[in-house]
Amino acid sequence: MVVQSKLLFTAPPTEKSVKELISVLTDLYLKHRTRVSRAVYLTLFVALLGRIYHAISEQKAAAIQQAELLRRPGTTSKDGDIKTRKRVEINREFFRNLLRLLKIVIPGWKSKELRLLISHSIFLVVRTLISLYVAELDGKLVSSLVRGKGQAFFKGIVWWMVVAIPATFTNSM
Repeated sequence: MVVQSKLLFTAPPTEKSVKELISVLTDLYLKHRTRVSRAVYLTLFVALLGRIYHAISEQKAAAIQQAELLRRPGTTSKDGDIKTRKRVEINREFFRNLLRLLKIVIPGWKSKELRLLISHSIFLVVRTLISLYVAELDGKLVSSLVRGKGQAFFKGIVWWMVVAIPATFTNSM
């Protein structure tokens, strides 16, 4: 027998052959519709079981890890009983460490980092105040709308739009 060394040129599928293929596949599907549906449902069910199994195994692993954390030397009593975690105390050592960190974060009084920290703190306070004012303004708007006071409602909308400009700027900070 002779082995062919070159591939035969096969013509691209014509439109008729594609239509025939689709027709054959459709007929096969319609003939075995219930079997196909059952196979799809069975596959989805098996996938769901796999996900549930993995979720349960992750939860068990997390529980084991949590138990190991509680058994560490710093969290056991003299008797070996597991007790709750040790509370963090605010003492001189805490403030000493905090001061050391602040010296790293803020190198000097005229530094860019201190200015950024102060400006962001101020913007957070202003944002809170603006949010409270907008909530109060919204309440007044709804009240005037329900009571049918058109002029008060329009005035409230104008104020709301005026407050929206600094609120937008503050929220973007």
